Amino acid sequence: MNETQAKYHHLVPQTYMSAWAHGNGTLNIEFLRSPGEIVERNKERIAGITDFHSIKAGMPICTESDANIIFEPILPYIVEYEDNVLESPLDMNKYYYDFENWVVKRVDGSIVSKKSIKREIEKIKIKDIESNWSTKYENNWALQVAKIESTLLNASNDSIAMFDREYLMKFFIALDWRGFSSNQFFEKMYKNLTSNLLGNIEIPLNERILPSLETAFDEIRHFLLLNFYRQYLNDTGVIFKEMIANLKHTNFHFFIADGPTKFITSDSPAFTYMREDKNLVGLLPITPRILMAKGKCKKDDNIYYVTHITDKAVKNYNDIIRSNAQEFIIHS
Repeated sequence: MNETQAKYHHLVPQTYMSAWAHGNGTLNIEFLRSPGEIVERNKERIAGITDFHSIKAGMPICTESDANIIFEPILPYIVEYEDNVLESPLDMNKYYYDFENWVVKRVDGSIVSKKSIKREIEKIKIKDIESNWSTKYENNWALQVAKIESTLLNASNDSIAMFDREYLMKFFIALDWRGFSSNQFFEKMYKNLTSNLLGNIEIPLNERILPSLETAFDEIRHFLLLNFYRQYLNDTGVIFKEMIANLKHTNFHFFIADGPTKFITSDSPAFTYMREDKNLVGLLPITPRILMAKGKCKKDDNIYYVTHITDKAVKNYNDIIRSNAQEFIIHS
């Protein structure tokens, strides 16, 4: 299995934030709770949550393969629960929430202490999502940014030949779903369907999958997204279908900032907003000088348009980027 030992999982990739970094990887951060105040933070320790993308014991999205790995420490023993034997790791995963009422026995019938077994089970975390982010998208981003910069900033016309469109689309869609706020259409639909039912169900701190998942609303949203991420990284599922549709119907337009004002970015860097003319446009800042916009494309349009925009226009886009941020923005 493609795995990683990383514990702190970035919702916004370090390699993406690097375009705004200075010195030894520090970023100029403005937290929305303290508007106008700029503080320095290292890109290694911001925009992430410990074990955010990990699959753990008791998660309903565990596959048979996951469960076989996670419950390996208890497989040599007989596990009884409510007078039934839990025959398979998937059964163990299903009832893991009530582990305290399991009875664990050796083959000879003697009772096994569960404390050390539970400790071993909870050490095991499946991290293929985090590994696959790196392999499929993040490891190539620095080279992609260098290519975008050299191509766009040296362009003599207002259009250039299309390049690496599929990778750019996949990266954009990945970030749109992965930031501190996920895809806006998913967020709206999920909230409308569940907030009144689940939002008031608080999870005791010692029972939370992650400390930040305070309610049933938070927890189920997290499970859904992890499942969607995993499917996308294996070229299936709802996010992958969205990417295919975007490849068919949309293309990219690049805006370049030449004046003193540069593009900011945020903890939710890729998103869709509605323009005044009611058209939907996707935005992703690439560097402090380059903003990528995603909109409808013409059939057989094999070029990217490039526009050098005014300082006022950059400020307007920055206002839009700021309005989409959840906790902080990043300045150059």
